[in-house]
Amino acid sequence: MAAVLAFLAPAAAPARAQEPGVTWDHRPTIVLGEGSRIDLHARAQSDYLVRDESDSDVASLTFEDRLSVARKRVSVEGVLFDRVSFEVEGEVGDEQPWRDVYADVKVNRKLRIRAGHFKVPFSLEQLTRGTDLDFIARPAAVSDLSPSRDIGVMLHGRLADKAVKYEGGVFEVDAAARLWKADATRTYAGRVTIAPLADGKSRGSDALEFSAALLRSDLPEGRSSLNGHLVMGDTFFHKMFVNGIRTRMGASVAWNARRASVHGEWLRALDSRRGQAIDGGDLSDLVSTGGYAAGVWHLLARDGHRWGHAPLRGIDVTGRFDRLTYGSTATVDDAFLNPRADHVAPIGKDTWTAGVNWHVNRWVKIQANAVREQIVDPLALLPLSTAPLWSTVVRFQVAM
Repeated sequence: MAAVLAFLAPAAAPARAQEPGVTWDHRPTIVLGEGSRIDLHARAQSDYLVRDESDSDVASLTFEDRLSVARKRVSVEGVLFDRVSFEVEGEVGDEQPWRDVYADVKVNRKLRIRAGHFKVPFSLEQLTRGTDLDFIARPAAVSDLSPSRDIGVMLHGRLADKAVKYEGGVFEVDAAARLWKADATRTYAGRVTIAPLADGKSRGSDALEFSAALLRSDLPEGRSSLNGHLVMGDTFFHKMFVNGIRTRMGASVAWNARRASVHGEWLRALDSRRGQAIDGGDLSDLVSTGGYAAGVWHLLARDGHRWGHAPLRGIDVTGRFDRLTYGSTATVDDAFLNPRADHVAPIGKDTWTAGVNWHVNRWVKIQANAVREQIVDPLALLPLSTAPLWSTVVRFQVAM
């Protein structure tokens, strides 16, 4: 019992005493007592489609057809005893509403344990909250190659005076249908981030970060390979038959300064195809590779701070290039797009995105993105045009 009480006791350096009650600092907060509180969050995102050259009927769309609600989420976050943090987030009106549902226990300064439904630690962009994204859509390599959320258990923490951050865990794919059964499809994930610059009295500044990640997943037999999409959702590379193991590797770098920031990622996935040939033999691995480089210029800043004067509180100019390609390790003989082809024809997509973000105030953000996509089909096997496709979207976001 003494060990349990010691574990639940507040940390050695307790936070400033707070009286129980309800406060408002950017959002409603319920203070339960020393080291315990609950924060209430809500956000809504609405998109207006200005232009979409991939849809020949877009010109006839009405205002209501062009306007969509991308997200409408509510969440509860909190901390108990300065030891246990938690989050419950759901999408209002969705058939499968739950997004982040987890608890995170602080064992000590170097070790925390998280369990529940949360994002798999892999991609820098995928781990960034939707309200904090610099662009409306995530890069194609991230949205098509990176996993999002699964049910799992993860160990994480910071070492070397906070200069090294580690994350490692095991997750179950489609755990809602079969939770931790013997034949479960699992993902084993590990990610390390190094922040070499100092931040105040310790290291670990987010001004410069380098990350590397590795995932290994069970891959049941079936037509369930990774596939590729245009920014508006159309598929340009369809799923192929796979069986065995999926290995994903990633690396990222991020530099953040007062007036500008630059970040980029490289991602690669290998899908094995054991016994997937027409004669029952093995096929070469499918290879999916992608990455992006993005920059943000904070147009307005004053007095050494990030923000300018209202109503032009914050304006960012953004730009990004991303590439996504599909193929196979086999590069001899004829290339095909047949789902059982040994030499898969190389297919890819290049995307340029330019945008402007206006932070109206601490709760409201307006984004506008113009996107140029081009299919890369060197063997001319796709029934799609390789001419550039343009799309333009405006997003209105309210978050607290």
